[in-house]
Amino acid sequence: MNTGDGISFPYDVLVDIFGRLPRRALARSCCVCRTWRALISAHNLNPPLLPLPLPPYFPRRPLGGIFFCKLGYASNTCFFAPPGSRRLFFPDEEEVDQLCNGLILLHRNGRKCVLNPATGRCSRLPSLTPPPRVVGEPIVESLAFDPAVSLHFDVFLLEELARPNQGEVPQQLKRPQVVRSFVYSSSTEQWENREFVPGRCTPGHLYDAVATPGNTYNPTVWSSVYWRGSIYMHCRKDTLMVLRPSCGTYDMVQLPGKPGSALSLFSLPRKSLLASYERGIHYVEIIDKLQLRVWILTESTYGQLWWTLAYDVSLNPHCHMIKTLTVQGIMKWGPWGIVGNRGGPTKLTKDDDYYDHSDVDDDDDEEEDGDGCGYSWNSFYSDEDKDGDGDADSWDEDKDNFIDIDEGTELLGPPSWRDYCEIVGFHPHKNALILIIHSAVVVYHLDTSRMQYLGDEKQLDGCPIQHARSVTGSFTYRPCYADVLPDGQS
Repeated sequence: MNTGDGISFPYDVLVDIFGRLPRRALARSCCVCRTWRALISAHNLNPPLLPLPLPPYFPRRPLGGIFFCKLGYASNTCFFAPPGSRRLFFPDEEEVDQLCNGLILLHRNGRKCVLNPATGRCSRLPSLTPPPRVVGEPIVESLAFDPAVSLHFDVFLLEELARPNQGEVPQQLKRPQVVRSFVYSSSTEQWENREFVPGRCTPGHLYDAVATPGNTYNPTVWSSVYWRGSIYMHCRKDTLMVLRPSCGTYDMVQLPGKPGSALSLFSLPRKSLLASYERGIHYVEIIDKLQLRVWILTESTYGQLWWTLAYDVSLNPHCHMIKTLTVQGIMKWGPWGIVGNRGGPTKLTKDDDYYDHSDVDDDDDEEEDGDGCGYSWNSFYSDEDKDGDGDADSWDEDKDNFIDIDEGTELLGPPSWRDYCEIVGFHPHKNALILIIHSAVVVYHLDTSRMQYLGDEKQLDGCPIQHARSVTGSFTYRPCYADVLPDGQS
C-alpha cells in the first residue's frame, strides 16, 4: 500500500502494525491521512471514543479530599480534606469498600449501599440469592461508574474461581476457564449472573496461579479499580485480571516489580494498582523502604498487555527533608484536616430512621445556583468558594506548601529502620501520587519530583478506642454532582 510519502507496505503488514499500536498512538494515526483512517476503520481497529467533557459532572477543583478507613477508632471512616471544604454525607461508623468517580460502595448491617457523599443520595442494593461461592476468603466487590458514559452504575461480585486441573498437564494444553461474576446494574435494579470467557491475553499458568486456593491472608483478589469500561483486579501471585463487560471476556498479565505480598491487614499498601481517569492504569510499588517505582499498563488493539517502567526514583532525600523540617518545628499540622460528616446519607426509604439530619442546617441543603441538572456547585465548597474554582484564599493546590529539597540532602545516608513510605492513591487530575512519607501526607509530583505537604498522619489519630489501631485503607475523592441514585429526601 502506498502511503503517499514514497514508502510502501503490504496491506496485511500495515494492518498488523496498526493492531500492535497502543490506543493513543492509534488515535494519532487516524489523523495522518484518509487512507490510514479508512484502513483502521475497515478492520475495526478504531480506538475507544474519548470521554465526554467532565465539567458538567466534576467541579473545577477536582481534588476534593481523601477517605481513610481506620481500625481501632470510634469512627471507621474519616474524610481528610483541604480547608474550606464543606461536610459530606457519609456514615462514619461504616467502612468504605470502593470509590469510583464520586460514588462510594459500603456495607450497612450486611446490606450493600452505593452512596454519593456530595449529594446525599444513596441506593441500597437488594440481597443476593443464592450467595456467591466464596469459601474462606473475604468478598471483593468492584464498583463501576463513569458519568461521562452513563449515569447508571454497576457492582461486580466475583465468584470463587474454578480450581485448576489436577495432575500433570503439559503447559501448552493448559487452558483458562470461564470466570463467573454476579453483576448488579442500577438500570435494571437487579442482580444477574455473568460469564467471562478467556480473551486474547489469558495465559493458562496465570489462571492456575490465581485459582489455586489460598487463605484469609492471601485472598484471590487484593483490590480492584475501574477504568474506561473494564475492571482491573489485583490478584494473588502478582497477577492482574481484567474483566471486560462489554465483550464478556477477561485478560490476564503478570504484574511487574518485586514479587511479594500486596497488602498488609494493618497498614496502607506498599504495592498498589491505581487508576487515573486521564492517564490510565498504573502499578506502584515501594521497595527497600523508600524506592518508588511506577509502571504504566499499555493495551494494544489486538488485546496484548504489557508494562512500561515510567518512574524509578529514590524518596530518601524527601524523607530526610521531612525529618529535618519536623525537628526544626517548621512542619507541624498541615493545612488539611479532618472534616466531619453531615449525619450520614439521607434516608434510604421513608421508613428508614437510622440516619438523622436534625443537626444539618436548612440552608446547607439549598440547591441554589444550580445548572438545571439537580445539583449545585456550591454544595461541596465553603461560602468563600461557592464557584468551586479553587479561589478560596486558604488553599491553593498549585502553589501552597511545596517542599524543596536542599542541596546535599541525598548525602545524609541510607534510610533508617524507622523510615517508611505508604501509598494513599493517585491524584484525580494531576500526574502525581499521594503518599505518606515518615508520617507526612504529601502529594508527590512525578514529573518534577516535588512534594506538597498536606498534613501529618497524626491528624488522623482521633478518638481512639483501643491501643492497637491503624489506618487500613484510603481512597482519593473527587466529588460528582450527577447520578441517577434515588432522592433520599423523598
